[in-house]
Amino acid sequence: MAAGTTTGIRCNAKINLFLAVTGKRVDGFHDILTFFQPVSLYDELKLELTSGQIELTGDAPEIPWDESNLCFKAALEFISATGCDRGVRITVRKNIPHGAGLGGGSSDAAGVLTGMNHLLGMPIGAEILEDIALKIGSDVPFFIGGGPAVGRGRGELLKETEGLSSGAVLIVKPDVPISTKTAYDNVKILLTRDSHEDRLNCLLEQVKDFPDMMCETFNSFESYAVEQYPAVEKILAVFRHEEPVLSLLSGSGSACFAVFGSEGRAIEVERLFEGQGHFTRIVQPVDRTLELFQWK
Repeated sequence: MAAGTTTGIRCNAKINLFLAVTGKRVDGFHDILTFFQPVSLYDELKLELTSGQIELTGDAPEIPWDESNLCFKAALEFISATGCDRGVRITVRKNIPHGAGLGGGSSDAAGVLTGMNHLLGMPIGAEILEDIALKIGSDVPFFIGGGPAVGRGRGELLKETEGLSSGAVLIVKPDVPISTKTAYDNVKILLTRDSHEDRLNCLLEQVKDFPDMMCETFNSFESYAVEQYPAVEKILAVFRHEEPVLSLLSGSGSACFAVFGSEGRAIEVERLFEGQGHFTRIVQPVDRTLELFQWK
């Protein structure tokens, strides 16, 4: 397509309904077992083909909008993989908080890959796109894939599954980011893979009966986050006192979430955090991570 052609893409966040770190790999990464659930909190990207280089701007001053940004890396990898002779101008409107464990940066990177592929007439298929995505980050392939999924390996070995079909998710993030690298450096690996599989399988069955059940779940990063960040401990304590269907740290944190059967109940619990300086948002489970739209 010609320079000046544009598209918009909504890039949804995710929560991890389950997350176990099961081992350290020889390549320096970790093996995980997780349950990805997309939710309706999203960033918006505008992609415009140009005849020049990669240009990246965004409206969140705490995020570096340079070559270190995953959106920039995604555009560079796409151009390298396809031999594309175009540049791209990327504009990002952020809603997903940074350093939260909600996958905002990875979702945006997947949005760049998918959006550029769309603008250029789909020169590569989904499998190759996911291969490119893995070069950018371990959970970027999930955001390319779309729906609720169980992730293994680094998170890139995905199996579609039934996720939450209804309910309301209250996300609360204290005003502290948690570095993913630091969290992995401090995670305690429990060498009980079979029990993790059993826990996850139980959760997958419980989700089918939502909201008529209380789900049992697990996050390997939670003990570190609670120990190092008192605000995380307090948020999770409030959640568990209010008896949601499920509550947990998302990813490596610092965002926490609670799943309720109704939006009204989520609103009641959200009010308990008023005036504390936290990011709070009530969202819904969704069945896809990316959505093209007309940017205005």
